[in-house]
Amino acid sequence: MNKYMIVTPSVTYALKGRDALRRAGFRADIERRNRQGGGCGYGIVANGDIKKIEQVLNNASVKILSIGDY
Repeated sequence: MNKYMIVTPSVTYALKGRDALRRAGFRADIERRNRQGGGCGYGIVANGDIKKIEQVLNNASVKILSIGDY
């Protein structure tokens, strides 16, 4: 199963996204990111189907800046 880092614009969105993913049955955690590029220092690390993950986050109104493999 693939693991992804979903970058959000704030820690508040990261927490909201993590909680929505957990309610939907995904394993999700918050992780501090390297801030070399500036911006948010937190993201969501989640396992599973990225299309379903994105759908859950969009339904929960979580803003996503980027998604990458973890």
